[in-house]
Amino acid sequence: MPKVAVLGANGQVGAELCLLLARTPDIELVPIARNRSGSTFLRWHGIRCRHGRPAVAEEAPGLLADCDVVVNSALASGTPARMRRTEDAMVTNAFACSRPGATILHFSTQNVYGDPTPDRMIRWRSLYGRAKLATEAQVHSQARRTGKPAYILRLGHVCGALQQISNNIRQEISEHRVVLPERDMDSNTVYTATIVDALLNIIRGKVRPGTYDLMNVPQWKWRAVYDYEARSTGYELNPIIVASPGPATPVLRRVIRGMADLAGASFARQLAATALARLPPALSERGQAWWYRKRARSEIADILRAATSTYADHLAWRSNGSVFIPSLMSTELALAHSDATGLAIPEVAKWSEDLRLADVAAAGVTTAWERTS
Repeated sequence: MPKVAVLGANGQVGAELCLLLARTPDIELVPIARNRSGSTFLRWHGIRCRHGRPAVAEEAPGLLADCDVVVNSALASGTPARMRRTEDAMVTNAFACSRPGATILHFSTQNVYGDPTPDRMIRWRSLYGRAKLATEAQVHSQARRTGKPAYILRLGHVCGALQQISNNIRQEISEHRVVLPERDMDSNTVYTATIVDALLNIIRGKVRPGTYDLMNVPQWKWRAVYDYEARSTGYELNPIIVASPGPATPVLRRVIRGMADLAGASFARQLAATALARLPPALSERGQAWWYRKRARSEIADILRAATSTYADHLAWRSNGSVFIPSLMSTELALAHSDATGLAIPEVAKWSEDLRLADVAAAGVTTAWERTS
């Protein structure tokens, strides 16, 4: 029975995946959170967790040395420079400290494809997209160095019982304020049930190592996402349908727009942010503060947009993806097989025993489950 470690088990995606994987009989789940506070939710569900920092070389062996599979769903925090160092260290340790021949699965993002705004000839990558692409390069490098099989899964909008995008959609439906574009666009959504299906296919050796786009099977349009969430909550879906953008802009005008984008403030800000990420911590922190202000303005704009019956920008984004994992079951079937009952509030809450960070040599880590804190 393979031991499957999940880094970032306290995160929004990691926690839901752990709850679903814990119901799989032929794997031994090893959720890893930095501390006991982070693992509280999973332990409340009766799931035993390991505690420590996989990005720290001294702690990683005690967390990973007995693991056959490492799923990296962790998201580093801090300044851009600190995030990059942490992600590089986490990837390096996942390869170096797991069992010989272990399989490494790394979650990336559709942001690596660049600006998703439709009708853009040049798709500039954001600072976040470039950082995630650089981490992908680190995964490839470590896979070549260690000879361990590696998988990169580029996720889009993650939906599921505990995911914020699903929660937002359900709230829109319950408050009868759904606004959708007239032209129903393909979404880059992926439900956690399909992520679990992909993970299990990889763990069971049914997928070749490589980089894959992971979205619903087949790719869902946004109307289908809203229909599913409405059925799941028992609310009636009564969307306001508004006009979609007109036909595609002629090529010449798109070229001119691309040149304007190159000279625009947005691109300049991206260059500035990239430069700040390479500067000393004090300046890098100022860059991070700028990003938080920018994000706050965007969120405020979304609130104002909702009040004026204008659909959200992401509902008209272009679809991504060209390389998909073969032979996955349809997302509808995966959701039907995936029992989400009790994911948020278990029917019977039961606190698990805690596992302290293993402080012994790798040879003794196999008994970590029995060492309680």
